[in-house]
Amino acid sequence: MKKTKDLRDRVGGDKLPCFFDSTLPFLHLCLFLLFLVSLVLNLLIKDSLAQEMKEAVPGERIVTGTGIIVKENIALARNKAISQAFSKALEEYLIQRLGSQAMANNLQRLDEEILSKTKEEIQDYQLISEVRTDRHVRVLMKVRVNEAVLEQKLKNLGLGRTDSIQIDVLFLVSEKKKGSSAIYWWGDPSRQTSLTQMDLSLSSAFEDRGFRIINRSFFPPEESYEEGMLNAELTVEEAVKWGKLLSAQIVIAGEANLYGASRASVFLRAIKVVDGAIVAQGYREGTVGRSRKDKKSAIGLAINSWANDMIPYIIEGVKPAQNIVNRIIIVIEGFKSWRALREFKEFLKENFPEIKSALERSLKRDSVKVSVKTSGSSKGLAEKVLNHPKRPFSFEVSELSDQGFTLVIR
Repeated sequence: MKKTKDLRDRVGGDKLPCFFDSTLPFLHLCLFLLFLVSLVLNLLIKDSLAQEMKEAVPGERIVTGTGIIVKENIALARNKAISQAFSKALEEYLIQRLGSQAMANNLQRLDEEILSKTKEEIQDYQLISEVRTDRHVRVLMKVRVNEAVLEQKLKNLGLGRTDSIQIDVLFLVSEKKKGSSAIYWWGDPSRQTSLTQMDLSLSSAFEDRGFRIINRSFFPPEESYEEGMLNAELTVEEAVKWGKLLSAQIVIAGEANLYGASRASVFLRAIKVVDGAIVAQGYREGTVGRSRKDKKSAIGLAINSWANDMIPYIIEGVKPAQNIVNRIIIVIEGFKSWRALREFKEFLKENFPEIKSALERSLKRDSVKVSVKTSGSSKGLAEKVLNHPKRPFSFEVSELSDQGFTLVIR
């Protein structure tokens, strides 16, 4: 009571000011109502976003675009904003589809064939909102790209999906620097050699396009090679023998010449192992100028130029031979020599026409994994192998599944 009286004395009356008897409860009520409205709006927005995500169409993206107003031409600025939104949608699709490295390696071709021709690659779009100032027009759009058209264009560029093709490639490319002799790994296959810039550039160019690179370091020490197979310059027949030995489908053979740090050239042939046909070949140069901003080497530029032009022909050339349905793993336990493994691989290739290739994938002390490409099933192959009269040694089959089986040597 005393505190209230003191307050009354200070304000000069018997009553408290209206702020204390009416305004304060009213403000509390307003704040409470604002809180309820904010909560309801938040729930509605979340529900709307969730519904939009649920109804999202494959290939659809939300993007913005901006167009500068020139000479009060608002319509032209709006069209430029829409065109920029189309380009952003295409760029996002290509980056997601190809990855940043493949996008960077092929930016010039992608710009010429896809990014500069946006209208035919847009399937549908919706203008969500538009903001206009005295300087620009900005739009928010929902854009759906035409994936069928884009995939066909990427295929024509050699960047199409190759998951079903699964091409195994072996590199037999020598490297020669100015004033030095050519170096090449197949002159002494059992010796481990470090990868050069040329090797890395070749691997990068082909891996970005879905090829599998044969591991050249996996060589049986007891293997014997024909004399011609160890020469720096290989004939088509000798390159094919290397391809068959390492279960490759394509061999890239040729030479790379490095003329200092700023210039390099390559002459490469792509040879189909199954029949020795040359499906692509050509000469390309790479030059690094003083003003060049990217970090690619001259040899990297030459190889990438060759790959851009030739890989579409390689894919097309290999397709007729692709009848592979399954890739299964055969684990051989108890094998005691490389000769036994080589005999088993020859046994598979000579007696089972459904097998396209057999390649060692990993090696332990007394077991080895062999990756087999076959048009048949794992169970069917296991039964045939077990009952074949020409099998090179006695074994039992265990751990049979759709992915492969284990052979235990007796």
